[in-house]
Amino acid sequence: MHIPDGFLDPKISAGMMGAAAMALGYCFSKLKAAVTAVVSQHALAVAGKGVQSIASGGRRVLTKLGEQKIYQMGMTASLIFAAQMFNFPISSGTSGHLIGGVFASVILGPFAGAIVIASVLLVQSFFFADGGLLALGANIINMAVLGSLVCYYIYYYLKKIAPEVVAIMAAAWTSVVLAALACSLQIGFSGTIALSEIIPAMMRVHMVIGIAEALITLALVNVFRSMLKEE
Repeated sequence: MHIPDGFLDPKISAGMMGAAAMALGYCFSKLKAAVTAVVSQHALAVAGKGVQSIASGGRRVLTKLGEQKIYQMGMTASLIFAAQMFNFPISSGTSGHLIGGVFASVILGPFAGAIVIASVLLVQSFFFADGGLLALGANIINMAVLGSLVCYYIYYYLKKIAPEVVAIMAAAWTSVVLAALACSLQIGFSGTIALSEIIPAMMRVHMVIGIAEALITLALVNVFRSMLKEE
């Protein structure tokens, strides 16, 4: 699923990088609004210089709930990073691993979830050569934007008409298939592999990987929620 360098046309690579930057910028702005609160000048003066320095320029300070959100983002990122290190066999020498996009967005919300997945992809690309640097934008679009942000809304709307268990599993399965389709199109339109070859090959494998993603995501959501209740 992680596209290495050399598989994408430079124009497609640059376009995906720009799209990823805009998407993450929007997610950061939404996250900032969620974890901070506007504080009046009078309140800042009463609180002291320390708070004034924190809120300088934007008159925003980190809330208690914001601190908890950031803490949970760190926990989620660490868990996903560790889980992605383990590959599970599929067939004919192929294997898959957890994306974790739906898990992150169910626990944290769509914007924080996308940022967490993008952060994991960034670390993997820079320090573990898992996904190319030039293909980083495409990988973020595929797994963080489509696999986490977009698929959160599949979960969100499905749980209104179906049990949450079904919504989580369906969204997690879709996240893998959607990311695989986007990956196939990017490589196909780059001329690296013909679309008629890469789409069927990627879809067959990732439809199976999606089942594992759904089961693992459901288990992780239940475990993580249990951990939060115990704290």
